[in-house]
Amino acid sequence: MGWPYKFINLSDAEKHARRQALDRYAGYAQLAAFLPVAVVLIYRLAIWTLKAFKSRRGSYDVIPDSPVLKVQRRSSYGSLATRVRKSQWWLGEDVFFLGQAWGQRDEWVFGTAWGSLMLLLCVLQTGDDYLHLTKRFGMIAASQFPIQYLLSLKSINPFAFVFRSSHEQLNRYHRVLGRIIYGLLVLHATFYLNYFVQVGILARRIVAPVVAVGVAAFLGMTLMNTTALRAIRQWSYRLFFIVHLIVALLLPPLLIFHAKPANFFMAEAFIVFIADLVSRKLDTIMSHASLETIPGTNLIKITASVPYTKLNRFREHPGSHIYLTIPAAARQDTNPASASYLLFEFLYNPFTVAAVDEETGDLTLVARQRNGPLTRALARFANATRSGPVVTGDVRANEGGKIPLGIEGPYGVSTRFPNLTGGDFDRVLLVSGGVGATFTVPLYRALVHDSPSAKVQLVWAVRGAGDATWAVTGQNAKSIMDDDNVQIFLTGDMLDPPGTSRTTRSSAASTSDTAVDSEVEMSSMYRDRRRNRYTASHNRKRPDLRKIVDDAFKHGSEERVAVLFCGPEDMARELREHDACRRLKAGATSQRNTHDPKGGRAVAQVPVYKNLWLGVEKKLPPFLFALFPVFAVLFGDLVRVSRVYI
Repeated sequence: MGWPYKFINLSDAEKHARRQALDRYAGYAQLAAFLPVAVVLIYRLAIWTLKAFKSRRGSYDVIPDSPVLKVQRRSSYGSLATRVRKSQWWLGEDVFFLGQAWGQRDEWVFGTAWGSLMLLLCVLQTGDDYLHLTKRFGMIAASQFPIQYLLSLKSINPFAFVFRSSHEQLNRYHRVLGRIIYGLLVLHATFYLNYFVQVGILARRIVAPVVAVGVAAFLGMTLMNTTALRAIRQWSYRLFFIVHLIVALLLPPLLIFHAKPANFFMAEAFIVFIADLVSRKLDTIMSHASLETIPGTNLIKITASVPYTKLNRFREHPGSHIYLTIPAAARQDTNPASASYLLFEFLYNPFTVAAVDEETGDLTLVARQRNGPLTRALARFANATRSGPVVTGDVRANEGGKIPLGIEGPYGVSTRFPNLTGGDFDRVLLVSGGVGATFTVPLYRALVHDSPSAKVQLVWAVRGAGDATWAVTGQNAKSIMDDDNVQIFLTGDMLDPPGTSRTTRSSAASTSDTAVDSEVEMSSMYRDRRRNRYTASHNRKRPDLRKIVDDAFKHGSEERVAVLFCGPEDMARELREHDACRRLKAGATSQRNTHDPKGGRAVAQVPVYKNLWLGVEKKLPPFLFALFPVFAVLFGDLVRVSRVYI
């Protein structure tokens, strides 16, 4: 069977019919993205209705080992729920190839399915018209741009509200969809170039304004995808971020000029992009912060004052993170045209809120100094504050030696957690490594404060005592140090690779893959190559994660256990590998939610079957009000698709 497509001449009526088909299938492609949204909304509405009905009849929370729980687990519904949770656990595993992690299984499964659907929509009813197929590749790709931009939103991400997730988790699918779009555009460009060559018009058409702009947009997409490669991000994450932002801003105008039929989709994408920038700008406050270095470490403690109205948002969501920026008033270079000044316009580093002081209205952040410009600037501020008055450019710090900083947030998966102490769970295990405790320590304190009788355990592995100073000093020091449910392990150099000295450890950590992907938050934790060598002190050893998890799950098969982790990726994988943690597959299985804003390093695991209906028991789901961008795009698609039949 030969190649079915050929170059054919169409009449005006046939060209009009082709245009209608292109618009119709592009509309189908975009509408398909809202099918999962509709399914989840219907499911959550059904759950809300069921909960409301049960609340009128009266119900009670069953206790562990209750016969009610056993009957539920052994019922047909319980067996189905178990199989679903096993599938969710399997999808959360990493895919390894050539010793490298290539994302999670759900990215590959759903990415392959979505890519196949897009290819199917590209070929349906194209007949033998080569140009119809070529144009269809471009239109289907264009239809996905608004979805791609929606998935990248931080403060007003409608998919985050629907799926009870966070922008970090959705960013994984943003990357997957980006690869699918780029693949379709590669086919679109390749087929058009082949057409130009075959009919002998390449030299004339390649310099035509419409085609030249399309080539420029394609090169921009190529540059964006190239800098998104793992090796490039390791070398310079800042390069990737700046290229990503600039190309994302320029693509809609370029493609509007290149392909007028795609104007509707590009306008949607551009509006979404601008709306996100405006909302994030409005949510950013300027705060005067004091900075200090933690002796014996490369950690920086930041104490920032925020208004009480915003403080409540952090208090309600312990373990959330913010994006920190250095405003013009605090920059060393005050020339707006200089490269160093403009660089800070693109610096938005994530930091977890380690503590919230309701009395003083202060947030405490802990940052690990890396080789990036922002953490170097923070270290310079901290050192200057210790030695005397701080002068940055022509601006002097205030009388208290504080520096103005921009704070945007809160963000993070913790804003989507189920009620960990309100009857949904019987036991909570928090595990963290390094600076990942800035996520688990606030959660632990909040859980103990809200429910003193809650069964909560915190396990924290750090390299040295200095790395834990920020958590064991101050007003909460006694509660942490005297709490039998808190275990702090000082691993020393046992987690370092052979040949790594104490003096070179910081530099090794700062150049590791974990440091790159986790930006300023995570410290590297290497696998223990000397598992049986411990120091004299019982807490100067590597935590036995297998025993810790076994102990958490040994209290009964019906007990509902939540396991949350934040730390290096290798430590997260080891935690998931243990047999006791795999019991989650049969009981309260868990989903990996990336706490790190770029995804993949800091991991929180929480039961997902609760996430889908969290917070809708008492009133009509408030997430409906956050779906205006989705409804606006959806309405536009319906109008667009219906027009081709009129």
